[in-house]
Amino acid sequence: MRDRGDGMSGLSSGDYVTQQIRALARAVRSEGAGGVGTRSFQLAEHLAAEGGVHRGDILTATATLLAMTAWCDGEAEAARRFAELAGENDVESRELVGHLLCLEVGAEEGWLPEEQAEALLEYARRARRGDLALRVRAIAGSRGGRHRRDN
Repeated sequence: MRDRGDGMSGLSSGDYVTQQIRALARAVRSEGAGGVGTRSFQLAEHLAAEGGVHRGDILTATATLLAMTAWCDGEAEAARRFAELAGENDVESRELVGHLLCLEVGAEEGWLPEEQAEALLEYARRARRGDLALRVRAIAGSRGGRHRRDN
């Protein structure tokens, strides 16, 4: 399947939940810069209720992504507010989102530092998330090892 440029290329375009995830991604991109994230959080709540996504996980991810968007747009105060909101959720959700961010960066870069790969594999084992372990191994194996040495 061709990459649609929205990070959702592996998802079925007709799936209602997938459509809601795409709507959330668009809302985050538009609301991160100085906004309050009202639409993003509404969509996140909806995904938690209708899409079977753990409420703390989706709210933590939404607040984190809003913080990152605000930061990238030069809105430090908005980034701080969103980061505080992300920190208000349960520790398991914060841990999951942190690991997912590392995994996504690794996928984008095509490699993972050995320490991150090991932490991700340990988390996947504890959380019984074989899907995450498979992604870690795929990324770690993409360059013949778990890390890359910069020359």
